[in-house]
Amino acid sequence: MNQQPANKLLAIVHERKCIPLEELLAYFPELTWNQVFSLVDDLSRRALICLRRRGFEYELQTLL
Repeated sequence: MNQQPANKLLAIVHERKCIPLEELLAYFPELTWNQVFSLVDDLSRRALICLRRRGFEYELQTLL
């Protein structure tokens, strides 16, 4: 996992506390959807963020 995008993602989620996945994608124009989701998956599995379904959307929340 590339640390720079992962650190950026963590900083965004921690600052916002809760952010829809679709909105998060706008912060990473240099990455594909799959690359962003891979980061989310890795950080979620390491219990650094939480990915939750809310209605028809997914959102990220901080766990720390």
